[in-house]
Amino acid sequence: MNVEGEIHIKLYRRQARIEKIAISSTRPLQLTHLFEGKSVKELLGMLPMLYSVCATAQASAAAQACRQAMGMHGNARIELAESMLVTVETAREHLWRILIDWSNFVDTAVDRALVASLSNLLPMAKHACFNDSDLFTLQPRLVVDQERFSTVIEQIAKTAADSIFALAPADWYAYADIEDFDVWLEQTATPASKLLRRIRDEQLAQLADGGSYPLPTIDPQAICQRLSEEDADQFIAAPEWKGAVFETTPMTRMASHPLLRQLTKLYGFGLMTRLVARLLELASIPARLNEQMQALIEDRIDGGTPMAGSGVDEGLGQVEAARGRLIHRAVLDKGMISGYQIVAPTEWNFHPRGVVARGLLSLPAQEIDALKRHADLFINAVDPCVGYRLEIV
Repeated sequence: MNVEGEIHIKLYRRQARIEKIAISSTRPLQLTHLFEGKSVKELLGMLPMLYSVCATAQASAAAQACRQAMGMHGNARIELAESMLVTVETAREHLWRILIDWSNFVDTAVDRALVASLSNLLPMAKHACFNDSDLFTLQPRLVVDQERFSTVIEQIAKTAADSIFALAPADWYAYADIEDFDVWLEQTATPASKLLRRIRDEQLAQLADGGSYPLPTIDPQAICQRLSEEDADQFIAAPEWKGAVFETTPMTRMASHPLLRQLTKLYGFGLMTRLVARLLELASIPARLNEQMQALIEDRIDGGTPMAGSGVDEGLGQVEAARGRLIHRAVLDKGMISGYQIVAPTEWNFHPRGVVARGLLSLPAQEIDALKRHADLFINAVDPCVGYRLEIV
């Protein structure tokens, strides 16, 4: 069973411009009430089946929150291995979006066999780190198989090199200036380079620049306090912090990269910058996973996550998922779940006044077909975790 819902985006067009944006959602944000009265073990078993999109990130955040609520101090080795699985999931999600969606945008046939082969990445990574029976439980048993996990890293790197970058991901990540990037655009014929070249040549690189306001690091106890208030459901559906609506995306995570800083100066936070941010994050993953695996093998790890809630019976889990920061809060009463809440990145990014709304509002609207094509490109660049329906009226 999985329940996803969809995002409904309505563009109100008048006199060749976008007059108003309306964004609504049928995502079942109150589904977490199903967990109330359940044991922690039951919750940890149910949650990944209900939330199939980025299920590994969801399970990781849930495990963090429940361990804290149970008064368990973080185990640094387990937390690192779990974060590595989330990173593998992020790589898979980025690869899927680029190989499928970007290929469609440039009318290139999708390599279905290659896309299907990526479904093996997470099962292989999980088997390399944990026993299947207790993955993302309160006390999972760590079983590190370096050779098997290295195979996962190699598959990510090879797929990215052969089908996206046309060179090793680490070499692409090392691009530090626009001149190198432009040479790559001209000399490469992958779906990714074709799409970016088309965006540049058709002068669409600055399209949909609604600015970028990165979600800051927020004190965990302040988040717990906000989620304990009477209007917490409203916050979950349309989150704001101190009156501001923030963004949490690969763009905000990659913002300090030298190439992205140069692209931001040239194109702002439009299509080009956002799509390159996803490529940069994907390019960074194989080296990051290799470094983390070595740290795990050599036991070079800092302490585990400190307690984040108000004490025993309350816990907070935070994970950087493929599409942004994911937050889970668990509240216990006599060892049973009395409250459970999830704040997902989609609700920040697709907030009625968020980054997607601002970007869409800036689009030129002289031609309806072009408007729809540009809107689809931008929505894909931000990437909701569910399907969306775009309507122009």
